[in-house]
Order: sequence, then structure tokens, then C-alpha cells
Amino acid sequence: MTPQAPASLSDVSWNWLLALGLLLLPLQMIQIGIVQSSQLWAVLALALLIQRAQIRASVTETLVYAMFIGFALVATFFSGYPHIKLAEQLMKFGFVYPAFFLIGRAMGSHYLKRALPYTYTLLWVGFGLQYLVQFFQIPYLYHPVDFGQDALYGTFKERNWLAIYFFLGSYLLFLQSPRRVRDVLYFVVLGVPVALLSQSKTILIPVGMVMFLHVPRHWGLKTLLGAAGGALYIWLFGNQLTGHLLQVRLQDERGLAFLQSVKLLSDNWLGYGFGFVEAYFSNLWFSIQGLGMGTNSVFSSPLDLMLIAGIPGLIFWGVFFLGIGLRSIALLAPIAAWSLINPLHQSEIVYLFMGILVSWGMQHEAFEHRFEGKELT
Repeated sequence: MTPQAPASLSDVSWNWLLALGLLLLPLQMIQIGIVQSSQLWAVLALALLIQRAQIRASVTETLVYAMFIGFALVATFFSGYPHIKLAEQLMKFGFVYPAFFLIGRAMGSHYLKRALPYTYTLLWVGFGLQYLVQFFQIPYLYHPVDFGQDALYGTFKERNWLAIYFFLGSYLLFLQSPRRVRDVLYFVVLGVPVALLSQSKTILIPVGMVMFLHVPRHWGLKTLLGAAGGALYIWLFGNQLTGHLLQVRLQDERGLAFLQSVKLLSDNWLGYGFGFVEAYFSNLWFSIQGLGMGTNSVFSSPLDLMLIAGIPGLIFWGVFFLGIGLRSIALLAPIAAWSLINPLHQSEIVYLFMGILVSWGMQHEAFEHRFEGKELT
């Protein structure tokens, strides 16, 4: 008797699965033991998708991930350097991040020709709830943070994670839209308030890249939006790009962190393993703003991945964040650019959405066929 193939999930089940994940991802202040509720969702979702034979991964993804983990483990246990939060980092890179990515890959395949189960209206509602949670400091959902208390972070642990969540959620909606003028406005009008209230000014970089990469033709409109975005950035954050604040960034913050990271890599191109960054920068004889105890990565994803696993870490970034070899470069380029100046590789939010984008990119013709013949009007 030939065994029957497992029944695939219904459209309703897929919608509930994704909606539940999107609901739990922002609740970063709620933990069960040492894990967040969204991580428990990932365990159950991955088990369900494996049981239904919905998990897919290409040979390139598998080999690059195995190479990265292999080099990182060797560097971690045989380099002789001190490491902090080793078990936590091993769990995240060994299971949590791959789980979210694989779930995203499966969801991307399902939503290749189906509408996502949420809208801009729901994103706006979620954004408003984030503001209310922080304004009223609702117990259990909100906890004060040590840095950036005047910025909106709501139920997230950092303001950047809030900005990333709403940008990626709106990015998927924009890619599924006909990309008319009103679709552009829906996308931009959400991105600007997110940038302003979260004070995550770098979000304007991927928003601009989406406009130039995924709005067909109409260069006049794109140039106008780009100029408006640049003017807004200079008006709001120009004071941080000159004078004393710029000097601090270059000499005491990111500039100094970059020089120290490059020095470490010049001494050892094979990497230093998981948990090295926090141990190293918390024991320097001088301090670097934004690094030290409690911070397990430098500001740049490719740089940090190289500190973990050397050249294989850079290859890992190139494949999973830039889509090299996966035909997903155009879709992942805004994330890759953003990751150059932000540690996006330390968020399961990013891996879930990247998985969806990779699936769409690897089946580019089927995905773009939805918009064939539709013009921006």
C-alpha cells in the first residue's frame, strides 16, 4: 500500500498561522522562561510545516548555512577567546533564526499568488496600539529601556525592531500591490511616521530603495520622492551629521567600533565565534558607545557575521541578506543595505520576512506575472 502524502494546509490555516506569528512578534517583553512567545510559535509552526511536508530549502542555502555554522562553532570552541551568552547565541543561530527563515520560505511559496492576510489599515492599527502601550506604560507589555527612552518602541525591546517590523510588513504589501501612485503613497505615508516616532532615521534608506527598485519607470515621481526624503532627513537629523554629534559618532561610537572591528579581522580572518563581541568590547581598556556588556553584536550585520565566522560569515550575509545565488537580489537589496549600518541579523523578524522574499525571488516570473500589464497611474 502506497503511503498517502500529508494533506496540505488550507488557505484559512495559512492565514491564521501567519496572522498569529505577526501578532506575537511584537510582544518581545512577554517571555515564558527564557523564550519569547513568538519563538514558541516558531517551534510549533515549524513542526506543523515539517509534518505537512511544506519546508523547502535550496542546496545553496543549505551548504552556505552549514559552512557558516561549522566555521563559527570551530571558532567558538577552539579559538581560546572568552565568550559571553554562548548558549543563547548558539540557540538563536542554530535553531531560532533558521526556523523563522524556513517558515518564511514556506509562507512565501503559499502567498506567491495569494493575498496576504493583513492590510495597511491593520498595520496602522498595530502602530497606534504600540503608541498607546508606551504612552500609558501598560504593565507586562511595556518595560522601560536604558537607551532611547524618548523614541517609540512600544512592546519591542528596541526602537529599531519596531521600525523593521512595520517596514517589512508594508514592504510585502507594496510588492503585492499593482504599484500605482496610491500604493506608493500608502507605503511611504506609513514609513515616514515610523521613522519619526521611532527615531530610526535609517529606515528612510530602504524606503527610498524600494521606490527606485520596484516602482516601474516614472523617474520624475521617484526623483521627487527621493528629494523629499533627503530634505526630510536633513531637516530632522542634519544636526547629527555635523559638529560635536558627528565627532562623537566617528571618534567614540560607530567610527571607533568600525576601526576596532577591522583590526580584529585583520588579525584573524577565520572569525572569533559566537558571543565574542560582547566579551571583547566589555573588557577593553577604553569604552565605545553602544558596545560592551549587554550588546552582543557590532552595528553592521556583515561585519559582525565576519567577526563570528570570518569569510564564511560574509558569504552567509551575501546569500541570506543579499540573495546572491538565490535570484532574490532585487527583493532583498533594501534589507541588505539597511543591514550595513544596523545589526538586522540579530532579529527573528528579519529572517521570517527574508524567507518570504526569497521564495518570491526564486519564483520571480510567477510572482511578477500578477502585475503583468499593470501600469503606475
